Amino acid sequence: MCRLSFVWTFLFVSILGLHSIHAQTLQRKGLLGVMMQTLNDSIAAQHKLKVSSGIYITAVMPNSTFSNLGVEQGNVLTQLNGRSINGVQDVLDVAGELYEGDLVEVEYWSGGKKRNNSTRLLGRPKESFENGIVSYGEVAYKGNTLRSILVTPKHKEKPPVIYFLQGYTCGSVETVSDDGPMKKLLLDWVNAGFAVYRVEKPGVGDSKSERPCSEIGFEAELLAFKQGYADLLKKQSVDTDNIFMFGHSMGGVIAPLLTDVKSPRGIITYGTVGKNWYDYMVDLYTIQPKHFGVSEAQIKENNKVNLKFNDDLLVHKLSGKEMSEKKEYASQFNLEDFKRNQYIGRDFKFWQGLVDVDITKTWSMVKTNVLAMHGEFDIQAIDEKGAQRIVDLVNKNVGKGTFVLIENADHGFVKFDSMQHNVQTLTSGNMLSYASENYNTEIARESIDWMRNNLKQ
Repeated sequence: MCRLSFVWTFLFVSILGLHSIHAQTLQRKGLLGVMMQTLNDSIAAQHKLKVSSGIYITAVMPNSTFSNLGVEQGNVLTQLNGRSINGVQDVLDVAGELYEGDLVEVEYWSGGKKRNNSTRLLGRPKESFENGIVSYGEVAYKGNTLRSILVTPKHKEKPPVIYFLQGYTCGSVETVSDDGPMKKLLLDWVNAGFAVYRVEKPGVGDSKSERPCSEIGFEAELLAFKQGYADLLKKQSVDTDNIFMFGHSMGGVIAPLLTDVKSPRGIITYGTVGKNWYDYMVDLYTIQPKHFGVSEAQIKENNKVNLKFNDDLLVHKLSGKEMSEKKEYASQFNLEDFKRNQYIGRDFKFWQGLVDVDITKTWSMVKTNVLAMHGEFDIQAIDEKGAQRIVDLVNKNVGKGTFVLIENADHGFVKFDSMQHNVQTLTSGNMLSYASENYNTEIARESIDWMRNNLKQ
């Protein structure tokens, strides 16, 4: 697996939880409680593993289903409920069909020995906020019933509200642990008097959908967020004249595409791109590897494959089957994923639909207040030029854009001393524990100050 795939995969595999405090039709999903990455030759060699395929476990949450199974960090999962596991998506596919109380059976390698165990799937833990009221709802439209989550500050009537738009992955937006940076960011907003609204993607968390997130295209995902926005606009417990969108990563691409439903009071982006997707992917293959110590010569050599893949995927729009038959891609990509029409956790048609979106034109038409933030050590968003470009595009129209650089911050709201420190933590497998103790408070401070200055009186 190339380093690019490692970074995205690492960020995408945390399986989170949720609960309900109202009567509802959606059945409760469970909590596996692991972070993981697809095993490859380099990982196997680094950790002297006897297994050549499966899932390498990078972290196990305490008191979770996988901790009850005896699975530990450094183990390799090879089977889940009788299904052979060759990639992260295999785990997510099986987990997506399970509910609280269902039997979970695993085969895994630990200490050079194959082990088997079983237990019942634990339900997702309850989300709570000391100064907030958590309400769970449903957003129903053709073929889908999505879980919505609204947190309102206690003792405040009709507060302004933030619509949190998550990144590209198919992970849940429910915050299991109070230690995570995302939960701390939400908590800071609630404590500052803002409500926070989220909606799960199709097939994610408790959401029920005809097709799961990993199989839908970009238009279907955009529709889900539009339906969520329509649901938020009906909420009588919040001030719908003071809606702020917070687009994290891919959520920053989604946010300006929602303004045709209703222009919000403001849009905040963090770690997103200000150029069209094809060009961003070229940067991702060309610039990002430098942070991992890949030489210019090696990048140039790798890009003989990577950039051809970029054209086949995004310009020629070949199918996964067609791509899997091109053996030259085996050196940089997982051809088994291609056979399932998957690339870094999403269906080919998601990326092929995304590349058709004119991101720069969309931003140039935004007519509201915009705060574009970039973390100084954000590997995924490449550099601050993306956020600055968003601001320039907005200001050339009738919008009002502001750029802010968040010092010592990474893509996931975590504080680091340097870019190299971020890289070392990512590759060490210790990101989960490090992130829990190093939330960057400046993201909340900057966004709260900006929203308060832009409230409609």
